Amino acid sequence: MRGSVVLSADRWWLVLVLLSLVGCSGTLTLESHPTQLEHFEPVADTVPAWYRQPQSRVDVWEGSPAIVVEGKQLFIAHPRGRVRALDAECGCRQWNVETEEALTGAIGSGDGYLLLGTRKGELLALSGKDGSMLWRSELSSEVMSAPQVSQGVIVARTNDGKMFGLNAQSGERLWVYETIVPSLSLRGVGAPLIVDDKVFAGFSNGKVAALTVSNGKLLWEKVVALAKGRSELERLVDVDAELAYGDGILYAVAFQGRLIALDVTSGRIIWAREFSSHSGIVLDERQLFISDDEGQVMALDRRTGATLWRQDKLMRRDISSPVIHDGKIVVGDFEGYLHWLSTEDGRFVMRRSIDDVAVTVRPLMINDFLYSVSHLGTITALRMDE
Repeated sequence: MRGSVVLSADRWWLVLVLLSLVGCSGTLTLESHPTQLEHFEPVADTVPAWYRQPQSRVDVWEGSPAIVVEGKQLFIAHPRGRVRALDAECGCRQWNVETEEALTGAIGSGDGYLLLGTRKGELLALSGKDGSMLWRSELSSEVMSAPQVSQGVIVARTNDGKMFGLNAQSGERLWVYETIVPSLSLRGVGAPLIVDDKVFAGFSNGKVAALTVSNGKLLWEKVVALAKGRSELERLVDVDAELAYGDGILYAVAFQGRLIALDVTSGRIIWAREFSSHSGIVLDERQLFISDDEGQVMALDRRTGATLWRQDKLMRRDISSPVIHDGKIVVGDFEGYLHWLSTEDGRFVMRRSIDDVAVTVRPLMINDFLYSVSHLGTITALRMDE
């Protein structure tokens, strides 16, 4: 996952990295000891609204169960094909279906559709009301990130560098955008980001593209990072993290590359700085929050990219992408903890143990509830203790 001893790009190094890329993230470094958690006095607290235990086991190679919240429903998809709908406020079960497909963890929703990617390269559309199968569409490769829905179009990313626009009612292919994929890349891709009539996505060739949702017309393309080095490992520059948008500016980051701010209309680079991450980005009114590949959580000035603070007490703990909960930054880690950090200076505000296994899937913040799913599939809904 993450570490600090860099090896040369020989055969053994290649084997080591390929093994690490089987999971949700990759690295060019050997695993070293994770930072031990330090005691602190919490200044806030959360209370569990509800939790649901997993219905069946999950093996490491299968990946984690995935959740999405749409309106008053929470959906959870198990890697072996089981899908459940719960009431998002109480955790009460609404329906349960078996798709009989191996799922990738790509789960999206919108306009009454529940969208699931399969390991056979299909996209399944289920009814959010009762879980009935509406249609299935064969794509070119695994869908590894959450499909998005807008204007009657479903936009889905595949692991072979393509992005598809599908008719939401039928699954019929409307358009496809294709990039050249390097021979070695990180496993997984960031979800498309739709803003108004545009869709933005990052690719494993180090570029970000903007397209029109309705017809897939390319509006602009920008290089986030250029591949450098002699080995394929050194040349990894995947834009694998979730993009972020605010006030007409798109933020994107590449592995072993740069973090950049772009004008969404023209693709013009507003600022850029050297950075390496495959963690998603989250924004508040003036700050950008992100973690680097070592697990340092950082706050940057949205206008300039300057570092405002840095929290290094979670390094090598395989932390999740950050979210904002009640004005605080939240990340999960490999030991089943959620950590809340102050947005002002990065100090720890509180901590809660969620499960005995990793909670490295990005938590969801919806309607004052923070939803977290562990690798085993335990779902916890938390709210602030007033």
